[in-house]
Amino acid sequence: MPMNLTHLRAFHYVATHGSYVAAAASAGVSQPTLSEQVRLLEGQHEVQLLQRAGRSVELTALGQKLFAVTSKLFAAEMEAEAVLAKARQVMQGELRFGTDAPINAVGVLSAFRRRNPGVSIQLVSGNSAEIRKRVVAGTVDVGIIADETPHPDLIGRALGTQDLVAFVRHDHSLAGAKVIKLRDLVNHPLIIREPGSITRRSIETALLAAHLKPTELLETDSREAVHAAVIAGLGVGVIAEDEFNDDPRLVLLDFGDPIPPITEYLVYRADNQRSHVVEAVLGCVGG
Repeated sequence: MPMNLTHLRAFHYVATHGSYVAAAASAGVSQPTLSEQVRLLEGQHEVQLLQRAGRSVELTALGQKLFAVTSKLFAAEMEAEAVLAKARQVMQGELRFGTDAPINAVGVLSAFRRRNPGVSIQLVSGNSAEIRKRVVAGTVDVGIIADETPHPDLIGRALGTQDLVAFVRHDHSLAGAKVIKLRDLVNHPLIIREPGSITRRSIETALLAAHLKPTELLETDSREAVHAAVIAGLGVGVIAEDEFNDDPRLVLLDFGDPIPPITEYLVYRADNQRSHVVEAVLGCVGG
């Protein structure tokens, strides 16, 4: 039976964004319209591709297989658009950019936008593990992550390093100190990111090397949640220095122990079929 590309594109948007609300906003259509297009696709082929999980949606096994195909399909479509645009010496299309912290992407994206005003930018954020998976899967073109683990499909370029820091609420017992020791974390609730976060991996590695174990951990799913938890007085937060929000309610503390800095890398697939976009991004990275 003939394939309806509009319905297929609707599925791809939902699979990419993980929810109908975010997908509809990205696609520029209403949520009911997008939902109906996916429903028609599933009905026409008598399959289930997506299943709801609270406010988000998850891919079925068949949906994951189809998503791998649509990722290549619509990447090729954008590549074709770029080839035609290049003939007019104007780069157009879309840059799908993933980052483990938006602040790490600001400089690169600002330079990219100035040089390529005809290219729209889709910014996806998550922890390093999530962004790495997206780059490998081809759902984003380029990612900035703090994960140096080699991968046969990826090429990485070091962007720079930053130190881990701790921070507390202004009325916390440690607020008067300028320097904090790892052993201080044992006596207070430690607020850290979810598994997959390089910040979490780094502080846990440092604690393990020092033979220390926090008595209480509070796990959050974002750096914004870490800040909110510290502001609420729930404990001591740990974060990369550049990600710290300057807030009068918070006090920044440097670690007195030697903790290896975090290195951020720009990564992309070695076989990226949208190499014109990757090349343009690399041209905006110094060094």
